[in-house]
Amino acid sequence: MKTNNLLTVKVMFYTLITIVGLIISSLVFLVIVSPGKPQAYRDEDGKILEGSISEKTFLQIGGVKQGMFIQSKDSTNPVLLYLHGGIPDYFLTKKYPTALEDYFTVVWWDQRWAGLSFNPKTSQESTTLEQMISDTKEMTNYLRKRFGQDKIYLMGRSGGTFIGIHAAAQFPELYHAYIGIAQMSD
Repeated sequence: MKTNNLLTVKVMFYTLITIVGLIISSLVFLVIVSPGKPQAYRDEDGKILEGSISEKTFLQIGGVKQGMFIQSKDSTNPVLLYLHGGIPDYFLTKKYPTALEDYFTVVWWDQRWAGLSFNPKTSQESTTLEQMISDTKEMTNYLRKRFGQDKIYLMGRSGGTFIGIHAAAQFPELYHAYIGIAQMSD
């Protein structure tokens, strides 16, 4: 009977050690290869392209922590701020590449209440057109300063066009051009 109990204890001990080892290995793997970390741009030899940028970052904008992905094969390229149409669509760029990062430093910004910037503690009352335009101006000024550019490009898709057209109209001195995709009107 003692032999069976000892065997059972040993099996349980080794099972527990195996489970703990798997959990620790999984956590280490997730930290090293985070699914939310964009891949770096590499040359033909597999080396990271000099001057490229591929990052996920967060910033306090309008008093709210907001996230974005910034990507470019050359971070001295003109900056293009992308305003999504309500549902952030950066995740589609892996399956449907845009090649925008060849010509621009693209900022895929998840605005308040969306994607990386979603926080249920953020007041819905703070999500007004005026606040979204103010956030866009603040983000624009951050990008101008960070990348040393007097003006940037502003591009909106669907619902993002409504914010984009207003921001471009109110602050034309900040933008080279405004680009509307599936432009909202009226």
